[in-house]
Amino acid sequence: MAEFSYRARDRQGKVIRGTVQAADEQRATVLLQSKGLSPLELKSAVKKSLLNRTVFGGSVGKRDLVLFSRQMASMIRAGVPILEAVRTFRKQISKSGFVSLLDDIAYDIEGGESLSNALAKYPSTFSLFYLGVVKTGEASGRLSEALETLATYVERNYIFNRKVRSALTYPVFVLTAVIIVVVVMFSFVVPQLIVLFEAAQVPLPLPTRILVAVTSFGGSYWYVILIIVVALGLLARQYLRTPEGQYAVSTWALHIPIVSQLFRKVYLARLTSILHTLFASDVPVIEALRIARASTVNRVYQRILDETATAVKNGAAISTIWEHEVYIPPILTTMVGVGERSGEIQEAFREAQGFFQRDVEEMLDTITVFLEPILVILLAIGVGIISAAVLLPIYNLVLVL
Repeated sequence: MAEFSYRARDRQGKVIRGTVQAADEQRATVLLQSKGLSPLELKSAVKKSLLNRTVFGGSVGKRDLVLFSRQMASMIRAGVPILEAVRTFRKQISKSGFVSLLDDIAYDIEGGESLSNALAKYPSTFSLFYLGVVKTGEASGRLSEALETLATYVERNYIFNRKVRSALTYPVFVLTAVIIVVVVMFSFVVPQLIVLFEAAQVPLPLPTRILVAVTSFGGSYWYVILIIVVALGLLARQYLRTPEGQYAVSTWALHIPIVSQLFRKVYLARLTSILHTLFASDVPVIEALRIARASTVNRVYQRILDETATAVKNGAAISTIWEHEVYIPPILTTMVGVGERSGEIQEAFREAQGFFQRDVEEMLDTITVFLEPILVILLAIGVGIISAAVLLPIYNLVLVL
């Protein structure tokens, strides 16, 4: 949505100023009129600062999406018309960005659009997956059930992602702290000590000579290092924009020592969760595979889903295709095969989703338990080496004196 600043006259004749978010200028005018304002001036506004957008503008987050889906499901199930349900939910929201979005959605529905078509105009908020489930719910007359299913999925996915991020926060924090300490040591502390050692003409032990050489090289040729780093970064960025580069990185992520199994299971947990939700909402198999493909970030699994959709279109079973894929574990293939034969494929994916999510949580707990002491040991070794390189010459200097 675009943001427009306006000057308008209210019902009391008072001229007021403000901003409104809408798809275009015409809708912005309609929104102002619906609020009892007569626009005097309307123009595109300068973008808000990051702080203002985040704290006051209020982008639509996962929790907002859960609340929207669940309350819409409850109201529709109770027989409330969709337009009235949207307007009722809008009254409970304080985030200006979400309020404007809901105003726009209500405007579209009032103009004859379906809920799915109204939501489709905001792809950054409502994904292809979300829209697919809503559209199927509309076609089957089970919109409230579809929205309830979406609320459960979004909430479960939000909690799962938060657990993954939480488990990775400590290692990232420790590594960042180490990098900062090393940069400070090499930039400020070590150069001062080098001057002291050279003035005293103290014989330097090997660790100190290495430290001096690294510091001197970095100080003399920092611009060369900077150019190399920037060039490599630009080359890597350019490579990652190509399909080959993206596929190579996706493949590499599935083979990284120690954490590759975690990455695979995270992808599989999300994939099975998406497919369970789609099949439970009666989305056709080909359409479900297409939506799942669009909702998957790893190129390897995108390729698998593309090939699966093509094979299913030609009459093959999902399990038959997956049993030849090295990135699909046998347990998932078996579960899906049983679900296909029993006609309960959505239950098969529900069980698989629970299995992989539990597996990921257990692996995260295990990795966190082992990673903390390993990081502490590595940090101690690094600090010990630097300390030895600094303290040994000082000890020699004391002996000389």
